[in-house]
Amino acid sequence: MRLLLLLILVLPLCAQEIPMRFYVMAILEKGPKWTKESTPEVKEILKGHMANMGKMAKEGKLILAGPLVDAGDAAGTFVFDTASVEEARKWCDDDPAVAAGRFTLKLWKWYSAKGIGILPAAK
Repeated sequence: MRLLLLLILVLPLCAQEIPMRFYVMAILEKGPKWTKESTPEVKEILKGHMANMGKMAKEGKLILAGPLVDAGDAAGTFVFDTASVEEARKWCDDDPAVAAGRFTLKLWKWYSAKGIGILPAAK
C-alpha cells in the first residue's frame, strides 16, 4: 500500500517536462606547441588562458571549464552558453593558449537541461 501511494505521489513529478536547449561543448586537445615543460613562456600563456576563462565566465559565455585527467591528447573542456558553434569558436580564438598553438579545439552542439551549471558545493 505504501509503495502504491509513493508511486501515485511521484509519478506526476516524473511526467514533468524538463526545459531543454542547445549549448556548445568544446574539448581542448594538446596542440602542435604543447609541451610538458613549465617554461616562463608556458607559464605566461597559461596565465592568459586562465584570465580569459575568468573573463568569459564573467561575461556569461562560459558555464563550465576544467582540465581532463588521464585523457590522452584531450586536455580540457569548456561548455558555452550559446547554440552557435561559430560564436563559441570566435570566443576560443581569443584564448592565448589556443592562439599560441598549445591547445586545439573540437566543438559540438550539446543538448541539455536549460540553465545547466555547477551546483553549489555540498556543505
